[in-house]
Amino acid sequence: MPEQTSPTPPPDRLSLRWALILLAAVVAGLLAGLLTYAQSHNWPASLLAALGASGGALVSLPLLL
Repeated sequence: MPEQTSPTPPPDRLSLRWALILLAAVVAGLLAGLLTYAQSHNWPASLLAALGASGGALVSLPLLL
């Protein structure tokens, strides 16, 4: 007879602090990308600006909040 094993516990939920940080990083990336595209009509440059803004927000916001 197989042993009874307890089910695995559910993963921890994302804290409100990290949810806000990730949301702010997405908003910063979208804003930077859209403004860059509106100014230059160059999608690779707008993608780089969006990734840079999102990365910068992910690095700096945990230190501020």
